[in-house]
Amino acid sequence: MRRRLKSAGLWLLVLALAAGSMALPWMVCQGYDRELFAQPRTRPATDLALSAAARENGFVSQLYERQRLLGGWGEGWEPLEGEVAAGAAENARETLLELMSLESLPDGARQTVGEALAQSSQGQAWRDEMGFVRVWLGDVYLITEPVTGLPARLSVYGAADVPADPAALLKEWRALLGVDTLPDWEETQTVQAGATELRSVQGRLRLQTCAAHEVFLLEAASFS
Repeated sequence: MRRRLKSAGLWLLVLALAAGSMALPWMVCQGYDRELFAQPRTRPATDLALSAAARENGFVSQLYERQRLLGGWGEGWEPLEGEVAAGAAENARETLLELMSLESLPDGARQTVGEALAQSSQGQAWRDEMGFVRVWLGDVYLITEPVTGLPARLSVYGAADVPADPAALLKEWRALLGVDTLPDWEETQTVQAGATELRSVQGRLRLQTCAAHEVFLLEAASFS
């Protein structure tokens, strides 16, 4: 009997030592985890984030979301027909009239836009899944943003005269879009001939005017 009890005691001791050896790594890991998670962990800042002022601006935030979801202007368009297309064309005409108010708009572009407005045809219209609308009217190509209805891109074909004062035109363009409240606008270098560009890092937004290859361009677009 004593031999059996002694043998049983030895087995219990072995089992206890084994359990202790198995628990030791777990305890060490738990202690390491507590030490690790107790330390402050900083999240890397991303340069893609909009500033608070930019997020509150419907035009800026919509452009930013479209860039993230659909990419460039060449993607995501579906044709509009009937009354919907007619409504889009009418809205485009109203927007073009606003653009004609830009004092620094080049004469050639102004003339071509005026000719497009005088046409009776409604042209062609498309819309993307975010609600941006694209309209062809004569030799004028216009994209408008859905929340504010403001123009995001104007292309005028057959009008390649460079603005007399590109900086003044971009200043007027910026005010028309309501993005002049962003405080960090700076002119940036561009390799494109005949182009002048402003950028706001806080809004991840660039504004450009360009006249080349018989096309005049005003564009607002997000950048990464």
